[in-house]
Amino acid sequence: MSETVQRYRPTTGRGGVDDLDDPAPWTGPAPLRARAVEPGPPRDRAIRGRNGETIAWTVYFLPAPDLTGEDELVVRGDRCRVQILDWRSPYTTRTGLVALCTLGRG
Repeated sequence: MSETVQRYRPTTGRGGVDDLDDPAPWTGPAPLRARAVEPGPPRDRAIRGRNGETIAWTVYFLPAPDLTGEDELVVRGDRCRVQILDWRSPYTTRTGLVALCTLGRG
């Protein structure tokens, strides 16, 4: 089973702001096929949320797509910033990518 999420990427490569710190345009949406979507953080990563951020979704990709920490994902209607981590299956030797999707609401 899989789910499609949408990736948005800033055109500047500086986290969505231009050289004057004004909002930059984003490219997207680009559909990405996620292996699984889990609500909230996984138990071993529960403390990864930063001040004022809540990890709303954990998205697993296998194989790893073109996704960076400056991108944003739309997961089940929520547009989120992402923290990117390497992921290794606990059952096989496969590796992939996990995206912790955070909302700016505390």
